[in-house]
Amino acid sequence: MAPVPDRHSASDSRAVSDSGRVAWLHGYTMDSTIWEPLWERLPEAEHVGLDLPGHGRAADSPMPAGLPALAAEVADQLRAQRCRTLIALSFGSCVALQVALDHPDVLDRLVLAAPTLSGVPDDPAARAKYFLLYATFRSSGPGAMMARQWMADPPGIFTGLRDRPVAYAQMAEVVARHRFTELGTGAMGAMAQTVHTTDHLASLDLPVLVVTGTQDMPQFRENALLLDEHAPQSTVVTVPGAGHLPLLEEPAVCSRVLSDFLAEPVAA
Repeated sequence: MAPVPDRHSASDSRAVSDSGRVAWLHGYTMDSTIWEPLWERLPEAEHVGLDLPGHGRAADSPMPAGLPALAAEVADQLRAQRCRTLIALSFGSCVALQVALDHPDVLDRLVLAAPTLSGVPDDPAARAKYFLLYATFRSSGPGAMMARQWMADPPGIFTGLRDRPVAYAQMAEVVARHRFTELGTGAMGAMAQTVHTTDHLASLDLPVLVVTGTQDMPQFRENALLLDEHAPQSTVVTVPGAGHLPLLEEPAVCSRVLSDFLAEPVAA
């Protein structure tokens, strides 16, 4: 697990004090470079990007075989970086949720964008895509072909981002760097062995901001509804027209939502 160097501004000492150090956790095949557009729009906070094992600056680190072990690594980084707020996207939100469940002492608040629950039935197109990636990895290994396969529809993971050509091209460069080593070790498949139940959601004892898009895949919109119903301190914000990557598709809209959330006082 590798942190990206801090990006912060002290121009507003009250906002920095209120929001503290904010950690960001990317989605599958991504890395912390995706957050720059949002960090530029949130100068009042201190930002630390975390790269999951096998991703970005942590590409040489193997992904643990199981969600709890991965969450433990993230929790260690949060302690080391003195971050008590975690913003996470897609697969990163699944890891972040596990951090909040297993290590409630490390977080004061949580943001789950394109909320992903472990152990729920897969989107059929997503399941088919994972099988395709496994087959390609076994036959020809990582490379441009796997990156193109992963970013192609269906499922509609990158569909909304395609309407922002510059952002899509930048994402394509990030995904092209991914080695997909977790497919060879079976670590990615082991993540689904953990099941997030409604009782788990009900046990969350911190403010949770859920960000979803009106055009996201049905499973993720249903996940947002489950969090809204069962997580006691949850707030759901639905971004009109956004798909699976709302923070990246609509950074101007989402940065305002995040700024308001970060400015809220944290309970002592």
